Amino acid sequence: AAFSLDYVRLGSSLSTFRLQLPRILMLCGVLRVFITAAGVTDKCARVPSLINSFSCGNGNDREQQHLVQFIVSSEAGFYISNVRVSMGMVMKFMYLWSVVLFAIVGKGLSKM
Repeated sequence: AAFSLDYVRLGSSLSTFRLQLPRILMLCGVLRVFITAAGVTDKCARVPSLINSFSCGNGNDREQQHLVQFIVSSEAGFYISNVRVSMGMVMKFMYLWSVVLFAIVGKGLSKM
Protein backbone atom coordinates (compact mmCIF):
# COMPACT_ATOMS: atom_id res chain seq x y z
CA ALA A 1 0.00 0.00 0.00
CA ALA A 2 2.94 2.32 0.68
CA PHE A 3 4.08 1.88 -2.92
CA SER A 4 0.72 2.84 -4.36
CA LEU A 5 0.30 5.84 -2.05
CA ASP A 6 3.72 7.17 -3.05
CA TYR A 7 2.85 6.47 -6.68
CA VAL A 8 -0.26 8.64 -6.40
CA ARG A 9 1.59 11.38 -4.52
CA LEU A 10 4.79 11.51 -6.64
CA GLY A 11 3.48 10.62 -10.08
CA SER A 12 4.41 7.85 -12.49
CA SER A 13 7.93 8.92 -13.43
CA LEU A 14 10.89 6.55 -13.69
CA SER A 15 12.53 8.11 -10.64
CA THR A 16 9.48 7.15 -8.56
CA PHE A 17 9.86 3.56 -9.71
CA ARG A 18 13.54 3.56 -8.74
CA LEU A 19 12.63 4.84 -5.28
CA GLN A 20 10.02 2.12 -4.87
CA LEU A 21 12.18 -0.76 -6.15
CA PRO A 22 13.37 -1.86 -2.66
CA ARG A 23 9.76 -2.03 -1.45
CA ILE A 24 8.73 -4.03 -4.50
CA LEU A 25 11.59 -6.50 -3.97
CA MET A 26 10.73 -6.85 -0.29
CA LEU A 27 7.08 -7.50 -1.17
CA CYS A 28 8.16 -10.19 -3.64
CA GLY A 29 10.32 -11.79 -0.95
CA VAL A 30 7.46 -11.84 1.56
CA LEU A 31 5.16 -13.30 -1.06
CA ARG A 32 7.71 -16.03 -1.80
CA VAL A 33 7.90 -16.91 1.92
CA PHE A 34 4.11 -17.21 2.10
CA ILE A 35 4.00 -19.39 -1.02
CA THR A 36 6.72 -21.65 0.39
CA ALA A 37 4.89 -21.94 3.72
CA ALA A 38 1.67 -22.82 1.90
CA GLY A 39 3.58 -25.46 -0.06
CA VAL A 40 4.75 -27.04 3.21
CA THR A 41 1.17 -27.14 4.47
CA ASP A 42 -0.05 -28.73 1.24
CA LYS A 43 2.67 -31.39 1.43
CA CYS A 44 1.74 -32.14 5.03
CA ALA A 45 -1.86 -32.68 3.95
CA ARG A 46 -0.71 -35.49 1.63
CA VAL A 47 1.29 -37.43 4.26
CA PRO A 48 -1.67 -39.51 5.56
CA SER A 49 -2.35 -40.80 2.05
CA LEU A 50 1.30 -41.73 1.67
CA ILE A 51 1.40 -43.58 4.98
CA ASN A 52 -1.86 -45.32 4.16
CA SER A 53 -0.44 -46.57 0.85
CA PHE A 54 2.40 -48.45 2.57
CA SER A 55 1.87 -52.16 3.05
CA CYS A 56 3.17 -53.42 6.40
CA GLY A 57 2.52 -57.06 5.53
CA ASN A 58 2.37 -58.25 9.16
CA GLY A 59 -1.31 -57.58 9.66
CA ASN A 60 -0.56 -54.28 11.41
CA ASP A 61 -3.38 -52.51 9.61
CA ARG A 62 -4.86 -51.37 12.90
CA GLU A 63 -1.62 -49.74 14.06
CA GLN A 64 -1.14 -48.18 10.65
CA GLN A 65 -4.68 -46.80 10.78
CA HIS A 66 -3.99 -45.33 14.23
CA LEU A 67 -0.88 -43.62 12.83
CA VAL A 68 -2.84 -42.20 9.90
CA GLN A 69 -5.59 -40.95 12.22
CA PHE A 70 -2.99 -39.35 14.50
CA ILE A 71 -1.41 -37.50 11.57
CA VAL A 72 -4.79 -36.34 10.29
CA SER A 73 -5.92 -35.10 13.70
CA SER A 74 -2.62 -33.29 14.37
CA GLU A 75 -3.24 -31.05 11.33
CA ALA A 76 0.44 -30.59 10.58
CA GLY A 77 1.38 -27.58 8.51
CA PHE A 78 2.63 -24.03 8.72
CA TYR A 79 0.69 -21.73 11.04
CA ILE A 80 0.78 -17.96 11.48
CA SER A 81 -1.10 -16.66 14.55
CA ASN A 82 -2.86 -20.01 14.95
CA VAL A 83 -4.17 -19.85 11.37
CA ARG A 84 -3.11 -22.60 8.97
CA VAL A 85 -1.46 -21.13 5.86
CA SER A 86 -2.72 -22.83 2.73
CA MET A 87 -2.21 -22.07 -0.93
CA GLY A 88 -5.84 -21.00 -1.23
CA MET A 89 -5.36 -18.48 1.55
CA VAL A 90 -2.22 -17.08 -0.09
CA MET A 91 -4.03 -16.75 -3.43
CA LYS A 92 -6.95 -14.91 -1.78
CA PHE A 93 -4.44 -12.60 -0.08
CA MET A 94 -2.75 -11.86 -3.41
CA TYR A 95 -6.10 -11.22 -5.15
CA LEU A 96 -7.24 -8.85 -2.41
CA TRP A 97 -4.07 -6.77 -2.45
CA SER A 98 -4.03 -6.71 -6.25
CA VAL A 99 -7.51 -5.19 -6.25
CA VAL A 100 -6.50 -2.64 -3.61
CA LEU A 101 -3.32 -1.73 -5.52
CA PHE A 102 -5.10 -1.33 -8.84
CA ALA A 103 -7.85 0.75 -7.23
CA ILE A 104 -5.36 3.15 -5.65
CA VAL A 105 -3.19 3.43 -8.76
CA GLY A 106 -6.28 3.85 -10.96
CA LYS A 107 -7.58 6.60 -8.72
CA GLY A 108 -4.19 8.30 -8.86
CA LEU A 109 -4.02 8.07 -12.65
CA SER A 110 -7.51 9.51 -13.02
CA LYS A 111 -6.41 12.62 -11.10
CA MET A 112 -3.55 13.30 -13.52
